[in-house]
Amino acid sequence: MRSPYSTLNNSYKQQGIALIEILISVLVLGIGLLGIAALQSSSVRYSQSAQERTTALIMAGTLMEIMRSNPQVARAGSYAGDCESELLAEWALQLQESTGTTACPEVAWDAGAGVYTISINWQDDKVTGSTSFEIQVRP
Repeated sequence: MRSPYSTLNNSYKQQGIALIEILISVLVLGIGLLGIAALQSSSVRYSQSAQERTTALIMAGTLMEIMRSNPQVARAGSYAGDCESELLAEWALQLQESTGTTACPEVAWDAGAGVYTISINWQDDKVTGSTSFEIQVRP
């Protein structure tokens, strides 16, 4: 006796497999889109962090130019200090506003070598947690 299924054509036997294939492809597409969204989010965070770093570096360069424009005062060590220093208070406030941080930069004077060291540290929770750099300038 012949099976009732042997007379049916092959397309009838495979009914429902296309639905499974579609569900799997939608799952793969969904995972891919989630990966793209995560990549975009990371890109935005790293861009913001790089912008803060660049701004801090530009502000440090600005302070270097201020020191170089007034070499007698700079060579006397008058620019050494932190946010509370009279000559640095306005610059430090501009640095904080432009980077969006509460960083208090420190400027140290080495009279023997005649070199200022500008240290800027801040919390960068978007990427690494802490960011810092130092620049030395000879007025």
